[in-house]
Amino acid sequence: MDLVSWSLIILGSAAALSWLLMKPVARLGLRVGLVDLPSSRRTRARPVPTTGGIVIFLTTAASLVFALRFYSYVAPNVAFRFSALLVGGTVIVVLGIIDDRVNLKPGVKLMVQVAVAVAMVASGIAFERMHLFFGPALELGWLSYPITVFWIVGFMNAFNLIDGLDGLAGGIAVIAASALFLVGLMNNNPLLYMMVAGIFGSGVGFLLHNFREGNVYLGDAGSMGLGFFLAGGAVIGGRSDLASNAVLVVGACMIVPAFDVVTTIVRRGRSHGGVMTPDQSHVHHRLIRFGLNPKAAVIVLWGVTVFFGWQMLGFIAPYGLVYLLGSYIVALGVANVLMEQRRKNLKTIKSDLKEEVSNLVGLRVGDEAEKISSLREIIVAQIRREALYRRMVRDEAAGRTPGGAVPREPVSAASGPGEPVQDDQVSPAKSKADELPV
Repeated sequence: MDLVSWSLIILGSAAALSWLLMKPVARLGLRVGLVDLPSSRRTRARPVPTTGGIVIFLTTAASLVFALRFYSYVAPNVAFRFSALLVGGTVIVVLGIIDDRVNLKPGVKLMVQVAVAVAMVASGIAFERMHLFFGPALELGWLSYPITVFWIVGFMNAFNLIDGLDGLAGGIAVIAASALFLVGLMNNNPLLYMMVAGIFGSGVGFLLHNFREGNVYLGDAGSMGLGFFLAGGAVIGGRSDLASNAVLVVGACMIVPAFDVVTTIVRRGRSHGGVMTPDQSHVHHRLIRFGLNPKAAVIVLWGVTVFFGWQMLGFIAPYGLVYLLGSYIVALGVANVLMEQRRKNLKTIKSDLKEEVSNLVGLRVGDEAEKISSLREIIVAQIRREALYRRMVRDEAAGRTPGGAVPREPVSAASGPGEPVQDDQVSPAKSKADELPV
């Protein structure tokens, strides 16, 4: 059996194992207190287990152990990097579990993340060169350390920040892992596709619970763990080349989380409330305020991720035109969803404005307002009412004597002299005034 077949077996096994373990581990999380409690920043009214990341780590670690056994006989230096990645991932997941349980300070988490990233660089998981499209490779030298640390820490925090809706962070991770899997197959790089097969499969198993039912969350252990394994996997699979296909593709798939990180830092910096202060102005929150429901917002951001990932695949893949055309189809779908929501928003605004204008001009909602279909008709109706009222006032003023005395009551043919006019014999002007809505 060739390595591609083994990688597909790893992928399917990881997906099945993740799906099967998700509910039992979630029940265990409820018992030990690994839950996300309801709050003003949460849409759930009940505690939800945050154990999804633990299951993803277990299935991903199992796939890495399998790949480690293979590469220990082929390339000992690669096996050592795999071992370092597994140990570093364990530390990050344990950090996330502790944070989910006791809510660590952001500074403490950041220090541990940086320490783990430095340890990865020391163990050989680092960008050593940047092979440009034309010309020789550029050795990074001492710049390798800060660039790699920034890469790993940035991935962890980007996934942690974007994890605000069911399926969002997990879906982006699955898209990035699937893109890396394709790059490994295209470049005949078994090191890459065997390593990310577990991430790909375990993420799919998690989404079957999280996106469909919302009965389990990633937690900090899952969001930071996914970011760590994707970042480290891209470095190892890209053979320490900063401009490798693996790094370029996974970087393109990180456009949405990276955009959210940058805008969050700028926004919180301007507000003087602290960069680590949580808020509800992330990109997914803005889509919901735009009018999309949470699942639609997640699908839109998935579409944006697929668009950028396939755009990059279109430039490096053998059949790149297929990915480019696919990305444009996805972009059209995303644009259609946003434009349809915009039309709904404009229709709602117009309806609310008509109601407000109707109230201002005195139209009764159940009477004339139902017969009026546009703002122009509302304004014309009000102008006619005002003109009729002024004409009525002029008619009444013309019927008064110069001295201000009240004129003699009009007499009808049916009534005798001096008898007052009956209610059904009022003047036409008076009748129109009475018919005016209040």
